[in-house]
Amino acid sequence: MSKRYCVFAGYNKENKIGDEVIFYLKELNKITDGVVFIMDNPIDETEEKKLNALTIYHKCEKHNEYDFGSYKKGFFYLKENGFLDDTSEIVFANDSCYGPLKPLNLFIEKWEKENKPDFYGITINNFGPKYSSMPIVEYKYTHIQSYFFLITKNIFEKDFFQNFLGNVHHYGTMISVVKNYEMGLSDLIIKNGFDLKAYFDFKDFDKNPSAEGIPMYQTIDKGFFIKKKNELVKGKDKNLVNYYLQKSIFPYIMNKKGVLVKKSNNGLVAPLFIIKHLLSIALKNIFKIKNIGCAKVISIFGISFKFKRYNYKISNKCANSIKIIDNKDKITLKEKRLEGLEIVINGKRNSILIDKSAKFKNSKIEILADNCFIEINSKNEISNFNVKLKKANYQSLIVDKNAQISNLDIVSDKEDVLIEIKDGKISNNSAKIEKYIDEENRPRMAIFN
Repeated sequence: MSKRYCVFAGYNKENKIGDEVIFYLKELNKITDGVVFIMDNPIDETEEKKLNALTIYHKCEKHNEYDFGSYKKGFFYLKENGFLDDTSEIVFANDSCYGPLKPLNLFIEKWEKENKPDFYGITINNFGPKYSSMPIVEYKYTHIQSYFFLITKNIFEKDFFQNFLGNVHHYGTMISVVKNYEMGLSDLIIKNGFDLKAYFDFKDFDKNPSAEGIPMYQTIDKGFFIKKKNELVKGKDKNLVNYYLQKSIFPYIMNKKGVLVKKSNNGLVAPLFIIKHLLSIALKNIFKIKNIGCAKVISIFGISFKFKRYNYKISNKCANSIKIIDNKDKITLKEKRLEGLEIVINGKRNSILIDKSAKFKNSKIEILADNCFIEINSKNEISNFNVKLKKANYQSLIVDKNAQISNLDIVSDKEDVLIEIKDGKISNNSAKIEKYIDEENRPRMAIFN
């Protein structure tokens, strides 16, 4: 009798096996004869015990080749240990989603009804990064999404597929991984005479339902998963996501912090999430507060009011600087204090120097212009310090060897951001750098201790 196995790719930055992964593995075991679990990070013995009853083999160590590196290792484990001799299909899946939201046997049943296509995914996506250098291919490129797909023996026994997986290696950017592996696999399958087939096709969508919130609504009833990168999952309002999670077989919902918690079995809960979501939208439309440039804009029933949102601003002229010092005889700031300051740089090539005597507390600096820098030399403790780098083109934050900083929070969504820490002492720091590397593999954020 032919068998079906699953190769599962996992990753967890805290080196844990999450409850949602345990649930996913249990569901996969219902449609396969066993799961090979490969994780791109190490785990301890306690975490490893969670896998023993759910996998035929597991390996959890850093390999730095992302999901396709795990797919490679899992596939060749099956091959080298004789599993492929009586295997007719292999499912490849990863933990980039929450779910399944409904039984996976529905996927298998539809695959069978469609005459068991050799390459069958949950979704065909027409969105993604630019696949080639040809100007005609700028954004859309049809491909099977790699978070869940099935291939048959007609493909996995072929040299072209095994050579493809065998040559998987590390790339420095996620765009390169998507282009070369997720899109690359679909391209390779087509070139070798096979068709792309899927449970659900995104061809009618103007935006990518995997990442965009509004299109996601329309995919839930047809799909099996909610992508973790979806803007609704990452947003503050979890109510709409929880509405779909509550209705599904998935046993968890999300709290306000985005942590999964056990859901109630009360059937009335799901509609309550919709009501909360609608109330949240209504309140946002009645009363809005936004930071736009150097202004705080408050809108009430569509009428907007602008207010200054900083204590001190550098703008217009280039090459100005604020020197922040804590000295009774010489304070260069207009405000005679060094606590609770909100400073905005709105002009190019300006700087902020926090001097060695400064006691700089509970303050924020936001850079809205190019080529600006902040230099911290203070020997005194600087606490609750928030820095937002909103522009590209070589922003820098330099912490000198004398500095002692606690509760440093850095946020940037731009490229060419340099954070250089020489010998300063920093505690409780967090850095949220959205785009930390570019296509040329240049680091946008560097920390030197």
